[in-house]
Amino acid sequence: MVDPNRGASKTCGTKIAILQFNQFPEKTWSFKINEEDGMKRNRLWFLLFAAPLMLGMGIVGCSENSLEPGDGVPPASVTNEAEALQYYAIADEFVVNEDEAAVDRALEPADFGGIELSDGPIIPVTWGRFVEDVAVTTTTEFEPGDELATVQISKDITGTLRIMAKRSEDDTTMFLVEKPFSDHSVRNVVFRRVGRETDRFWLNWIPVSTSLVDGKTVAPPADQDVNLTELELVKPNGETITITEPTDVYLRYRWRNLRHDNARTDVPELSKGDMFTVRATLVSSSADTDLVALRYGVSPISKRKVPMMILSETDNGDGTFTRVFEVTADVFHQPGFFHATVVAASKKTLNDDDPLSYSVNWWGMPYRVL
Repeated sequence: MVDPNRGASKTCGTKIAILQFNQFPEKTWSFKINEEDGMKRNRLWFLLFAAPLMLGMGIVGCSENSLEPGDGVPPASVTNEAEALQYYAIADEFVVNEDEAAVDRALEPADFGGIELSDGPIIPVTWGRFVEDVAVTTTTEFEPGDELATVQISKDITGTLRIMAKRSEDDTTMFLVEKPFSDHSVRNVVFRRVGRETDRFWLNWIPVSTSLVDGKTVAPPADQDVNLTELELVKPNGETITITEPTDVYLRYRWRNLRHDNARTDVPELSKGDMFTVRATLVSSSADTDLVALRYGVSPISKRKVPMMILSETDNGDGTFTRVFEVTADVFHQPGFFHATVVAASKKTLNDDDPLSYSVNWWGMPYRVL
């Protein structure tokens, strides 16, 4: 894992009413956006990161030559290699998509594969996790030999969980429950040096692999702490990718045709119509069965969120429980760059109206649709 105390570091932030990016101290970008219009926010986020540098763009992904600006000039406010690395790390196709994959644009049914949700203070009917602010910090570490560099991208995410609920099954009216949240996520992107030009310095590094994204609630309630410990993705050919250290395992960008010897394997590449299976293991401090869902195929125009079914539960004898969940899903969406994101939440996150009852942990595995 990259040591956050080493190397160059930059920070940027987003606001729900004013979107600001302070990635480089020389310039700040500000745009007014409509707080109630989630689609506009997602389009602006996407266009700001991707449009200045990507050619031949699809809906979410980019062409394999997306790092080559056509004007022969560096991106705005990029004046050296270190700034170029941080700029392109934030604009990486998977990093752009991870924000789409972690947020909701509307309230959706509270369906978690038959898990009983009517035994708490409230019965959730619909819910959504709405992000209001994302502060991004990048830290770069160069490996000995100056041929590889790792950019760590940390995000402090704040927002509001909104639940439309009722008190009993017979109620005909619903009420709104709001829970403010503070989450934190980390991922690493590895770059390989491909040149040492001084006049086109921003093209000297190209991303070659990425870790998963690991996100979690900051200081969750002690009786609701949920920690994913293993994620398995079974590809259509039966090959299984198993991850236990989400930010220490790297998946190579095969389409770049560049080496990264420390990569575990290539980023999974799927085709429309393929079926794949995701299994997740977690350790929870709650005796109640946790709520686990798979988010995938998320872009500004599509999304699928499906409940994961519990396969087993083990009482660890120390106040914690190990649970295994699984789901099989189909690739329904257009070509591009996506995440199979497992989101695990404590049961009280949805069926308790205490605003402090909120605890989530998510791992997002990148994949590419051809």
